[in-house]
Amino acid sequence: MNRYKAEQAIEALLDSFEIPEWRKDDNFKDTPRRVAKAYSEIMRGLEPLENHIVEFPSKYDGIIHFKDVQAVGLCPHHLLPIEYKVTFAYIPTGKVLGLSKIPRIIKHMAARPVLQEDLTQEIRDYFVNKLSPIGVAVLVRGVHGCMKYRGITEAEEVTTVDLYGTFMDVPQTRNEFYDLIK
Repeated sequence: MNRYKAEQAIEALLDSFEIPEWRKDDNFKDTPRRVAKAYSEIMRGLEPLENHIVEFPSKYDGIIHFKDVQAVGLCPHHLLPIEYKVTFAYIPTGKVLGLSKIPRIIKHMAARPVLQEDLTQEIRDYFVNKLSPIGVAVLVRGVHGCMKYRGITEAEEVTTVDLYGTFMDVPQTRNEFYDLIK
């Protein structure tokens, strides 16, 4: 991100609101810098995902499940925050990722302007391509700032689900996943 351009844009935005003498108000001191820094942190997912993600051999063939990974992204339509809780599960085929890497990857993928529907599928695709698992299940619950703070002003939780492999094809495995998330 070009910090200088971002700060100029935020100054222009504040000028457009015609806030009386905002440039002289101590409460706005360094606001353009702070807002630019905040957006660069929120949009860290635009940077490439780390390449040194290590896979480990494993004979485990059951479900590996993560519940409510907390992540934050932005609505691409309004650039307002989306607070996510991501539930993720996969069934490995001889290799697993380090457990701390999975939430880190999910948080990174969410930290950018992206539709929740697309994020759900992109999480699935990443792990399918990285691990070639028997199955992947992704459930994303999001509270969207664009709904909470404007428009209908409701904090409804939006849920998207994507199932792959055995989670899609085998009712018993799918039901086991849904039992885990109850």
